[in-house]
Amino acid sequence: MANNYQLMIPLISLLSGIFILGLLQIQGAEKSLGRQWLIQCFFLILALCQELLLYGVPSTLYVNGGLVLDGAASLFSLAILTLALIIHGCRLDERTSLTPHVNLLTMCATLFALITVESNRLMFTIIAVLGMIWSSQGALGSDGNSSERPSENQPDLIHSAVVRGVIVLFLGMILWVLCFSCFGETQGDEMQRALVRGAVKEHGLLSVEIFILFFGAVVMGLPPFQGIFGKARINSSWSLAVGNTGNFALVGFNFLIRWGLLVFTRPAIGALELEPITHPSFLLLIRCVASVGLILIPTLSLFNRQLRGSLLFFCLNPFAQGLFALSFGQRNLMGYVLAQVLVATFSLGIMVTALHSLKLPAQAQLQDWIGLGRRFRPATLAVIFAVTAASGMTPFFGSIILQKTLSINSVFALFPLLNLALGGFCVARLIILAFHRSRLEVAAKSVSLRQKFWFAAQLMLLILMGIFWQPLYKYGAFSIRSFFGEL
Repeated sequence: MANNYQLMIPLISLLSGIFILGLLQIQGAEKSLGRQWLIQCFFLILALCQELLLYGVPSTLYVNGGLVLDGAASLFSLAILTLALIIHGCRLDERTSLTPHVNLLTMCATLFALITVESNRLMFTIIAVLGMIWSSQGALGSDGNSSERPSENQPDLIHSAVVRGVIVLFLGMILWVLCFSCFGETQGDEMQRALVRGAVKEHGLLSVEIFILFFGAVVMGLPPFQGIFGKARINSSWSLAVGNTGNFALVGFNFLIRWGLLVFTRPAIGALELEPITHPSFLLLIRCVASVGLILIPTLSLFNRQLRGSLLFFCLNPFAQGLFALSFGQRNLMGYVLAQVLVATFSLGIMVTALHSLKLPAQAQLQDWIGLGRRFRPATLAVIFAVTAASGMTPFFGSIILQKTLSINSVFALFPLLNLALGGFCVARLIILAFHRSRLEVAAKSVSLRQKFWFAAQLMLLILMGIFWQPLYKYGAFSIRSFFGEL
């Protein structure tokens, strides 16, 4: 029988890649950029394949060090590794003096993200989030320091990243102290078990719930809880800016599921829905925060005059929709939500590759988007389709979640409807501006057949995910079988 320590194999693979990249950097990084890119690509693919094989391991296996692998953790790990591989693929043509440092730091951020989603101890999770913040901020700050993308004062960016990390560490330590004082334990499954048995101090549970919700929303970057990145994404490449936004959204979303939903709720009789263990209900708290996010995300995207800022806000929309659906605690909706995580990751990947091929400047305004669809039609259509999928429109997978959520009779149904309407305005604005005929008409750029086929295949797959959604739902429902039981 296989040893449970095999769950750490993907982490060991990434750690080995970081060690080799560090050695190459010491020996002369500028002379081996192509070799570094291949080595990082190899270890990311290796970790992704290992994670795919580990999905078949019996659910809910705990390692002595505090790591857990169940279907949900494996699904989030696959999404993080896939997004990291897409980001790395877009960085093939990056050739600056700080490229080796960026490669090493992005690899470290991926490793810390995996530790965060697979950790079963709160302290490990907080430290991994801290490492993820510092490494990603360092990569964004270093990536922005090039001749094509003149950065802000780099020491100021790094100092800001250190301060933000210390603040997150301080909040995490307060959360750890509160959990230990209430539960006498900071291991996820033990906290839930103590809560079910009634062996907790109830007067501090509300504070724990609020801190977990606040910490998860801050890590996600869900409006109005923003501020982890600061100005670090302004001058970095499109691939790192969008990729790190999606990476933190995945980690924060997993944090709310692992340390919020699975601790403060339990399957009801029949295992068809979750029932809250505490009062007020953690599900209600999530619903309120998600409702605010559903309104603020498209609104801030509409009022932002910078193209990058507008798209970075809208990248969070499918995660806010999933969080809202998750707050109803129904088993079938949770299956759709976990499948939406994979679809949102794929949509972000399409957006990253398309924006990278458009070669837009970091400070691009909405005026730079005008008429772009007439010159770079395949890449522009790819960005528009990715934004449409994030808004939850038909025929994409997000429309299934909205339909299932709206079928629940609730006064909160107004918020996803408003989100869909505002998201439709965002999509309409991008389409109108992209194909607007300007006075100085510019001829369309020639696009290779390979590039046309690549974008067409991505868009077709994204549409098929929304039409043939049953396998995705089964995959998401299979990922939560350890909590609800077998299908």
